[in-house]
Amino acid sequence: MALLSLLTGMGVLTCDLGLAQEAPCANGTVQVQPEDTLSRIASRCDVSEGALLAANPSIDGSGDLQVGTTLLLRPKTGQSQRLGDRLNHFGREANEAVGRIAGQVGSSAQDLLDKNPDLKGRLEGLGQRFGLGDGASAPSLTVTPDQGPAGSTVTLSATGLPKDEPLMIGVGAPNTAFQVLQSARTSEKGTLDADVKVPERQGGTRLVFVLRSGDSVKLTSKPFRVAP
Repeated sequence: MALLSLLTGMGVLTCDLGLAQEAPCANGTVQVQPEDTLSRIASRCDVSEGALLAANPSIDGSGDLQVGTTLLLRPKTGQSQRLGDRLNHFGREANEAVGRIAGQVGSSAQDLLDKNPDLKGRLEGLGQRFGLGDGASAPSLTVTPDQGPAGSTVTLSATGLPKDEPLMIGVGAPNTAFQVLQSARTSEKGTLDADVKVPERQGGTRLVFVLRSGDSVKLTSKPFRVAP
């Protein structure tokens, strides 16, 4: 009887663990956790990254994931994208690819494009050709200083943004889900200057600050180094 009780208890424990593993992906949705990426969510919930992107049109990459929000795991039946939406998506994918490359070489997307005028011209020309841009100056985001201890204050400065628009300021590790720090609003000139505190973190010495407002504002800073 003691052995049977032990086996039963182990069975219950195993069942509970299984439920705990399945719960985050129950009912066709999943909640974004700190440090999440599209690949981690896809692996955890046994879906493809493509399905996640198709089911959540506002998400173009891991850097758009907001901690605490809920994502659909698969697109709804009959859900489709218009040609213009797909072109916008491809354009944003190109933008994200440039951002990833910039992060790997310790630069910002804008710096990378400025140092490669041929690439910048081709991307701007493609955007204008498909109506993805208005020819205005490209949005940019800088962080001053670019390193400092947790708890210190940094200044975020952005230009080329929509005028007088509310947005979120967030922070996270490069190419992972971000945590919202505070809200802000752009000026009548489409600029933003905001002071934020560098959060305490467990592990990792690099952070990126982000500005988000739906699909209209998606900016990520050059990596900030958390100094001892």
